[in-house]
Amino acid sequence: MTAPERPQATPRALNTSSVAVGLFVLATLAMLTGLGGRSANFAYVGLAVVVGGVLIQRSPVMYSSFSLWLWFVTPLVRRMLDYRHGWNPTNVVLLAPPLVAALSIVTLMRHGKELRGRLFAPYLLILGALGYGYSVGLLVAGFIPATYALLTWIAPMIFGVHLALSWRHYVELSASIRRTFAVALPVLALYGVYQFVRITPWDAAWMINADLKSIGSPLPFLVRVFGTLNTPGPYAAFLLVGMLLVLAGKGVARFPGIALALVALLLTRTRSSWVAFMIGLVIMQLSQPVVRLPRRLVALVVVVLLAAPLTAIPKFRTTILSRMLTLTSINSDNSFIKRVQFSQEAANGIVQTALGNGLGTTGGAIKLENHAVGIRSLDNGFLELFYVFGWPGGTMFLLGILALLIRSLRFGEARRDQFAGAMRATGIAIIAIMPIGDVFSGSTGTMLWMALGLGISAHAYHLTTGLALRSRVTPMFRAGVLAPQWAVPVSRAGTPSPLAQ
Repeated sequence: MTAPERPQATPRALNTSSVAVGLFVLATLAMLTGLGGRSANFAYVGLAVVVGGVLIQRSPVMYSSFSLWLWFVTPLVRRMLDYRHGWNPTNVVLLAPPLVAALSIVTLMRHGKELRGRLFAPYLLILGALGYGYSVGLLVAGFIPATYALLTWIAPMIFGVHLALSWRHYVELSASIRRTFAVALPVLALYGVYQFVRITPWDAAWMINADLKSIGSPLPFLVRVFGTLNTPGPYAAFLLVGMLLVLAGKGVARFPGIALALVALLLTRTRSSWVAFMIGLVIMQLSQPVVRLPRRLVALVVVVLLAAPLTAIPKFRTTILSRMLTLTSINSDNSFIKRVQFSQEAANGIVQTALGNGLGTTGGAIKLENHAVGIRSLDNGFLELFYVFGWPGGTMFLLGILALLIRSLRFGEARRDQFAGAMRATGIAIIAIMPIGDVFSGSTGTMLWMALGLGISAHAYHLTTGLALRSRVTPMFRAGVLAPQWAVPVSRAGTPSPLAQ
């Protein structure tokens, strides 16, 4: 059995892509120094879309990395531009990540025939739910809020499908995603720790203008760190994904970055993400051969020892321990009690509106209309599904997600492919946050759909190389005597795709 054909980007295409990204970085730095005035908000979005368009055509692997970086840093860019040019509650800068992610539709157009397979059937359920939610949202919230909400929900999912359909590039794609997180994790973690010690003026101004009392006070040692993102929840989700992914790598140079990320995760004071990280660690350990367990345990001990000096600083220790102690008395925790009460009220409302309220009635979309309809935050991803999509759409969406997760648990090759195993653990860990917040849209949704998409990409690639077969088929197949038709790699002549499974 031969390995699948993996079209490589030509050196000229790579050079063009690198130049485009470099020019975008330089232009962004210039705009942050004041170039362009208020028009810089629109220029940033326009340049991001243009560069994304160049990359998706010339280097899909580099496009994936560029799209992730936009999710990581665009909220910070928005805050810095707001600080320089004045507060704007509906800054268009935040459109850059979902618009660039939506360019993944190009990959769907190229490989649309592969969507007919069973691997992608759950995505059809989710798309159906989104279509239903958008239809209801147009009637309830209006065109602009519903369309904006649709973009923030569907763009991360399309990006995940793009990663799944890019299975021919799996080797290059997995290496690129590893490098992206290996660089981003220590950088964003360091920013978060610095934010706790000495909050920057643009972060403080944003906290005051946004009036988010749940993330602390805009003063040193009193803020729940949110790093380069908008709130502690998405920042914590990025940190836990980055740590799980980088832990699955090799080399001692990764340990300081993971240790710094662990400290930043603790400083977010997001208990659900702490628990999710532990769940991800357990899943990742169980999905690997037993012989690797001692090495993983040693790596965790090294990370904890490196993080210990920072967590031992009195201000750090007091902040972290006070939050940890609430886990032992969760029923008497004021935040938990309020969350439960609000969830009960929201659940009663969901029962009364079984058809749902539609997209555009939750999140940032409700700020786009003067007479907003809906709830700013439900703080519960499960309830938000049924609040937005009602019982019909919510059931479709939930069944689609469950099907994707169950399929990922059946991919036996994850025991031999550490990256695929980390993606499986990541997907389950993020779903574990669902009772506490939205995990399907925005940057957190991008992490989830990325994990699910790369898991499918790994499975499709390993079907063509034989690793998946050796993990699950009969001895005859493992010996190479007979290869099932669905494992034959795609060729120019149109032989079946492994994604038809």
